[in-house]
Parts: sequence; structure tokens; C-alpha cells
Amino acid sequence: MRLAIAMLVALVAAPLAAQPTVRSIFKEPVTGKIRKLDGQGRLEIEVKGSDVPERIGLDEVEQISFGNKGDERKPEDSPLRVYLVNGDVLYGQPDNAPDKDEDKFVLRGARFGELVLSIQMVKRIEFVPNVQPNVLPELEAGVTQDVTYFAASGGKPAQTDPAAELVRIVKDGAYIYNEILDDDAAGTKYLWAKLRGVVCFRSRHNAYDKLLAIAMLRDGSLLRGPISSWEGGKVVIDHKVLGRQIVLEETSLLSITMKNGRFQYLSDIEFARAPEERPYYLPSDFKYDDYLFKVRRDQAQGGGPISIRGRTYAKGLGVHALSKLTFDVNRGYKRLLAEVGLDDSAGDLASVEFKIYADGKLIWESGVLRRSSGAKAIDIDILNANQIVLEVTAADNADIQDRANWANAKLVR
Repeated sequence: MRLAIAMLVALVAAPLAAQPTVRSIFKEPVTGKIRKLDGQGRLEIEVKGSDVPERIGLDEVEQISFGNKGDERKPEDSPLRVYLVNGDVLYGQPDNAPDKDEDKFVLRGARFGELVLSIQMVKRIEFVPNVQPNVLPELEAGVTQDVTYFAASGGKPAQTDPAAELVRIVKDGAYIYNEILDDDAAGTKYLWAKLRGVVCFRSRHNAYDKLLAIAMLRDGSLLRGPISSWEGGKVVIDHKVLGRQIVLEETSLLSITMKNGRFQYLSDIEFARAPEERPYYLPSDFKYDDYLFKVRRDQAQGGGPISIRGRTYAKGLGVHALSKLTFDVNRGYKRLLAEVGLDDSAGDLASVEFKIYADGKLIWESGVLRRSSGAKAIDIDILNANQIVLEVTAADNADIQDRANWANAKLVR
């Protein structure tokens, strides 16, 4: 009986025993237990069948996958989607400010624990039961105050308050101030059910210029910062915006993508010229400014994370056929690496071809890819190239549902 119970426990526990896979720019993927981050900034990886650990510098790492499945996130458990000024995304349950500090509030997440946030860190906040991700527009140019989006109620349609200010966040709602409508500077309280979200006016955030980890959690949250230590299945990230260290369990992570290492992501580089993007059947009155499918940096065309056959990518370019993107590389890089494919949000009719040109010459093409094709890896020599062009063309069915990804596209020095 005891043996049967032990075997059952082992079978149940087996999925939790998945080991990380480390992908780097100079080695084949390595799977094994990560013992620690050593004093030279290298991950020490215990590989099955070897007495000598594998060592890979963090500045060489592209992505670390943990073999975990994403959580089934229930809106009632994580009703808020909070975007911080540095682009981080947090899903969680709000609570009142600690010690009656009205500028702060508590956010509890299934995978990151309890965080104390200042509303000055918040770029936008969305109430998940009332709004899909990335549906609320960003602030228009020249806007210098917050914009609040109210949910529809009964026969009353959804409304917008373009002269709002987010004053305070509490457990059951948010305080919104409008200088014309409110006599009290404390604002008017609205329950979460009455809100779609608030897009906040904030000063520009200075991007990180050091080696950076972008951690994607199983609940969909995304946190970034330099890794200060890694040992015993725990990753410690120094979070610049929160001003504190965050400890993440390996069991809570889908992946960690590294940035600012010995390679440069194309999604962080300016285009050499304006993107050339248009529908397959070009109407006579086509205006690019009105085109709905412009290239997205580090997002898929649907607005969510880049995803190919269930694998998510923190970095990349999300495009729609027809698309042509040009970059100046000025002979400063040796290789171009990427994984290409149809996004998981593309329809069943989607089919595209990826092509790469160096100084006007076609140097790589994928052939026809469909959503069932999965990701196709690219590793191309561009040592003497001055300029590269990434093109996505339509294959079958014109450009219907052709959402395509240049996932983790990067240049290696």
C-alpha cells in the first residue's frame, strides 16, 4: 500500500520536476538544474550524466525556459492588470494602503506575492472583468493628465473622463478627481465594477542600460531588472522602479529573457526608414496613418505577448503581411538570430513567407509557414552587411489573418 502511494505521489510530482533549459547565443541549449550565479556572472548548471557543471555567462543567455505551464487566471482572483512606468505588467488583488499612506496600495499576486506600489509607478490600470488587455488607448500626444474609462452600466454606454486624475487605489475601488466636477481634492470613489481602467500621465521612464532579466511569470505578470543572485531555485531581481529586491521561485516562472548582453534586439533599434506595410488588396484611398496592422515592438499583432505554438517570447516584432522593415547594421554585427512563425492569435487561414535581405540581396527565406508549422529558427551570417530588410509576404488566401512574428530577433556582435 505504501509503495502504491509513493508511486502515485511520484507521478503527481513529476510535472513539477521540470528543469530549466538555457538557450545562449554561442552554445546548444543546455537543460539541467541551475545551482547558482557565480561571482563572474555565469550560471552554473548541473547537467545529467556529467560531473562537471556547464557554465554560461548571463550576457550570452537569450532565454531560460522553465518547463512550467501557465496558470488558469480567474478574474475574481486577479481582477487588476497594472502596467508600471517601465512596462512591467502585474496581475493581482488590490488592498488598502499600508499605514494609511494614501499614495500607496498593496497588490497581491499569485506568483510574486505582496508588493507595495505607489500610484506614481502606475502607467495604466485595468479592471480585468471589464476590459481585454491593451484595448484602452495610450494617451494622445500633448495630453498632460490622466484619462479614466468607465464601464457600461445598464442602458448607459461606456464613458470616458478625459480630465481625470487617479488619486488613490483601495481594495474595492479607485478615487478619481476631476477639478470641474469635484469640490473635494480627495476625488470621488468608484467601485471597480464601474471602471474599465485609468491611463495615467507619467514622466518618461529611463530605460535600463545594464544587463537585464525580463521574467515572465506563470500568471501572465512580467517583471524586469538585473539579477543579483540565483541559488536554491530562487531568482533575486533588483527592481529599479519598486526600489527593492523581488524573490521569484523557479516554479513560478515561464521564462527569463536577457537583454543588453552580447547582442542587440531588433525591437530596441530604430528603423532605418519608415516601415513599408499595407494590405494585400490595396484600396485607392489607402493611408498608412489609418492602417490597423502597424508593426508592434515586443507584442503580437493582437496586442498580447508574442506566442508561437504555445511558447511565449518577451522580445520581438509582431507584424501583419504585407510588411517590410529596414535596419542599418553598418557592418557592426556578425549574426542575425530569430525564431519566426505565425502568432497563436492568427487564424486557421493564415499563411506567410519570411524573407531576409542584406544590402538588397535575398539571403534567407522560410518557404510557406502556417500556424501549424511552429517556429522556424534563423541563424544567418551578416558580417559584411550595411543594411538588412525583414520582409513578410502573404502566401495562400491573400493576407487573411496573417499575424506573423520575428520572435527574439537579435543581432550578435
